[in-house]
Amino acid sequence: MIQSHIRVKEILACFYQHRKLNYLFSSSSHSYFEFTYVDAGNLYTVVDDKEYILHSSQCMVYYPNQKHSQFTNAFSGCSCLTILFEMEMNIPESLKNKIILASQQIRLEMKRFIKEIQFDSWMHTEMSLVIFQRILIQALLEQRNSKKESRELVTDDELEPILLYIENHMDKDISVEELCRIFSVSRSSLQSMFRNDLNLTPKQYIADVKMKRAKLLLQEHGYTISEIAYQLGYHSLYYFSRKFKAYFGISPSEYTKSLPQ
Repeated sequence: MIQSHIRVKEILACFYQHRKLNYLFSSSSHSYFEFTYVDAGNLYTVVDDKEYILHSSQCMVYYPNQKHSQFTNAFSGCSCLTILFEMEMNIPESLKNKIILASQQIRLEMKRFIKEIQFDSWMHTEMSLVIFQRILIQALLEQRNSKKESRELVTDDELEPILLYIENHMDKDISVEELCRIFSVSRSSLQSMFRNDLNLTPKQYIADVKMKRAKLLLQEHGYTISEIAYQLGYHSLYYFSRKFKAYFGISPSEYTKSLPQ
């Protein structure tokens, strides 16, 4: 007999937000599940009175009645997707108090989910529920199959300090060789860590984080394009603009003009 053990019953709300510097969502709890995915920047969260940080391409699930808050600091805002939902679960595995490094498969599923919820029909609604359920199941599978099974938020794993170093040194031209030297790992080991957890090479991840940070800084209207390029370690404005357009399909100046004032 094939029986369902996890079922997303209802999506109560879904919103994508840019959280500016020094943003604060006060501590609260509620009777439903909450899924938060950080697309760019850093989001700090306090869960059951313990403080943690979610980096770009990381997500987590808050469980019903779990006390939590979220905030950014004075140096980095963030863009994140939040989904509030009701779910039935009858499984021993848990996503509670776990950091989920979103694999390429999870990120692709999230893009499909966002596409489906744009349409107002019962078929698209059903599809969005199915896709979001797949996201959660895939997250559980990756937790189970990872080398460090069911990694908790408080775990200081091998990749986490490397990601934090990259986030904190956006103004540098970070190389793979530099990361290997600082963290005493071989190039092949470093490549494997990024491939296994993020399905990206270190170089691709660095470029990904820098471009998302550039978009955040442009949204804040606090810096010129030249200043942003310099802050992200690009010493050529032309090269920065070319990279930005290749990543987002629009130049930094065109993107700035499209933003609300």
